[in-house]
Amino acid sequence: MKQSNLIPVIDKGFEINYLSKKNKSHGWLKKYNDSDEKFSQLESLFQLHRHDVLEVLVFLDGECEFFCEGKTYFLRSGDVVVIPPYAVHKATVKNMDNYERIIVSVSEHLMDDYLSSSASMQENIVYQKTQSSHVIHLHPKHSQEVHSLLHDMNHRIKNNEDNFSFTLHYLLFQVLQIIFDPASSMPNLNNKEKLDQRFVSILEYIESHLTEPNLSLDNISRYFHLNKYYFSHYFKKNMHLPFYRYVSLKRLSFAVTMIKQNQHSIEDIALNCGFPDYSSFYRLFKKEYNISPKKLQMEYKNLY
Repeated sequence: MKQSNLIPVIDKGFEINYLSKKNKSHGWLKKYNDSDEKFSQLESLFQLHRHDVLEVLVFLDGECEFFCEGKTYFLRSGDVVVIPPYAVHKATVKNMDNYERIIVSVSEHLMDDYLSSSASMQENIVYQKTQSSHVIHLHPKHSQEVHSLLHDMNHRIKNNEDNFSFTLHYLLFQVLQIIFDPASSMPNLNNKEKLDQRFVSILEYIESHLTEPNLSLDNISRYFHLNKYYFSHYFKKNMHLPFYRYVSLKRLSFAVTMIKQNQHSIEDIALNCGFPDYSSFYRLFKKEYNISPKKLQMEYKNLY
C-alpha cells in the first residue's frame, strides 16, 4: 500500500513526533537512506495533504513557509500552527538541515474528553477560531513551558510509558491549555497574505455543504454571483488546488474516517460523503490511496 496523503485516525489518542538536528540523522533520513532533498519529497508534510485529527505543529527552528486553507505564513521560533481536521495544508522548507519542529496529532475522541472536562479550553478554542489565523505566536515564557512539557512526554514515551497513561494525557492537556489560552500568545503579524472575506465565505459554504451531491462549480459560482471561469481561477489562485480537487480531497478524508469507524456499508458511506454514486467514489478513492475502500476497511478490521 503506497503512502497516502491522509494521516490516519490514531487510536492511542495522540501521537508526538520530533524532527530535530539530533534525531534527523538517526531517524527519518536513515529510514530512506537518501538525501535531504529525497526526504522532503517523501515526507507527506511537504505535500498538500490533510488529516482526520487535530494537528499541532510547534515550530522550533529553520525557515518554513506554511500554507493552510488558502493562507500562507512565514513561521518563526515560538509559532504554533493549529491545523483542524480535514484542513488542506503543507510546509515549504528552505533548508532541511536547519528545520526543527514537533508535531502532536490528537484524535477526535481525546479532544472531546478534554473539552468536556474544560469549559475554558472550549471557549478559548472558539475564540482562536474567530482570529481567522492558524498560527499562534506564544510568549517566550509559555513557549518554553510547552517545549518542556512535550520533552517530558517524549522522554516518557521513549521509556515505554503507555500512550494511554493518565500522566501523558494530563501533560498533553496542559500543553493544549497553554497553547489555546489567549493570554499565552502575542499578536502574530507575519502573514504573507490575508484571505479576503469573500474567499472565507466560500470555504465556509463548502464546509457546510460538503456532503451534498449538488455542490458543483456551476452551483457555487452562481450562489456567489461569479462567472464560473473566473471562480475556478480565483479559487485555484487562493487554495493552490482546483475546486473539484479540493472538494474531492475533503470528501475522501471524511469517507476514510467513516470507513474506519466501521458503522456503515461502503455504499452508504459513498452517498453520505456527497459522491453521486459508488462507482465514481471507488474510482477516486482507488486513485488517491492506491487501495480500494473495502480493502482498507478489511485491513483496519484486521488491525483491531
